[in-house]
Amino acid sequence: MNIIPDYSQHLQTVSTLNMPDDGAVAALGALLGYVGAEAATTAPFEHLLWPQRHLDNLSWQSAAMAALLMPMGGPLHKAALETFDTLHRHGLFRGAYRGHMLGTAFFKDMGWTYTMHDMGVKGPPKAVRNCIWTRATGMLSAPQLSDSNTLVLPGEKQQKEASRQTAVRAFISCYHLTFSLATNEDKASGLPFVREHVNMVGPNVYLSILASESSAIILAIVLLVVWNTPWAALWLAPLTLRFISTLFALHREPLESPQLTPKDHTCDFEIHCPESNGDFIVLSGPPPLIQQFMRHYAHPCRSRTKEIIQLATIFALGCVFPVGLVASALFMPLHLQYVWFGYQIFLVAGLHIARYCQFSRQLSIDAAIAEAFELGDRFSSYGESSLLFSHKRTGSGTLRVDLKVKSYNKYAEGKEAVQELLMNAEKDVEKAIEKR
Repeated sequence: MNIIPDYSQHLQTVSTLNMPDDGAVAALGALLGYVGAEAATTAPFEHLLWPQRHLDNLSWQSAAMAALLMPMGGPLHKAALETFDTLHRHGLFRGAYRGHMLGTAFFKDMGWTYTMHDMGVKGPPKAVRNCIWTRATGMLSAPQLSDSNTLVLPGEKQQKEASRQTAVRAFISCYHLTFSLATNEDKASGLPFVREHVNMVGPNVYLSILASESSAIILAIVLLVVWNTPWAALWLAPLTLRFISTLFALHREPLESPQLTPKDHTCDFEIHCPESNGDFIVLSGPPPLIQQFMRHYAHPCRSRTKEIIQLATIFALGCVFPVGLVASALFMPLHLQYVWFGYQIFLVAGLHIARYCQFSRQLSIDAAIAEAFELGDRFSSYGESSLLFSHKRTGSGTLRVDLKVKSYNKYAEGKEAVQELLMNAEKDVEKAIEKR
């Protein structure tokens, strides 16, 4: 009689050894959560609390960037805790109308300062706060200036400086923005118009959130169709929380509609950018038009009910990853653990990329201003452009902003040009240097 050995038990043992168990996937998930939490910043919560500013510039390109870099289902627990720490330090937990919004995720403080130059009189440094124009210039691409737009130094000075001009230490840009009230002709012209909502959130914000959570939506649909599992709700939790937060977003202080008088003559506002930024910014115009951006424009309008809802949303979004990790380790079947772990790898990779690039700002009004300035050939060829800015194109407070950009090969050259601009009445960098 032939005896056939039974290999079934042996094969079962081999297959068990080759298949990772639930504990291994859970351990990898915990490790991934640590790595991702270290990379996450508080920027997602700044976008959450100010959707009118950060999520209202929807386009195909910005939607694609949002889908790749801006989902909020990843390990954001550490960033949520840092956000809470800042809110607590500023006294926002003390009660209604207590504490200060400036410097929190509700209204970030850039930490820069500016100096006002009024007819040769230099004022003390003051805080820039959250001036949208200083943020927007940082998103402008360097114009490819034509030869006619380069600085020409006459006579002997040109020869003396020629050797120094050959070496490029760093490309430095000087941004000069001139503000004025838009005329009826400006409003009826073809100048690009940038609108920022300050009250109810526009439909673009909800579409931007849908775009940023599109990967989670697709996975949830797949889970429902293939496995008909209620765990799909875990993937949709961030989308639901973000919609709730957006629905109860705080309103913001609107633009003023000042009645300018002859006393409101043009002044210069020198923005003190950090040297690491490498650029120079000068704003020129009547003080009532410019100073509102350094003071209360876009400051949150206090509402304790909405603030509590926002705090609860931050807490809930910070709990999404820990809850998912526990659910994956204890309750999910193995195939769902793989799906959850793979999705977290995608989210953590996005957190690392978003930490060091500006792609996640493509949905912001900052980017909308930069894109409006870059329209047309005059910006790329001459470094000049104009736009209108307000909540409504035909509104009484609509501003016209004219931009002129100059590029230099050294930091010292840019600094010299700015000082000449501030001292020269013609407000033109080229003419200022030629007069020396």
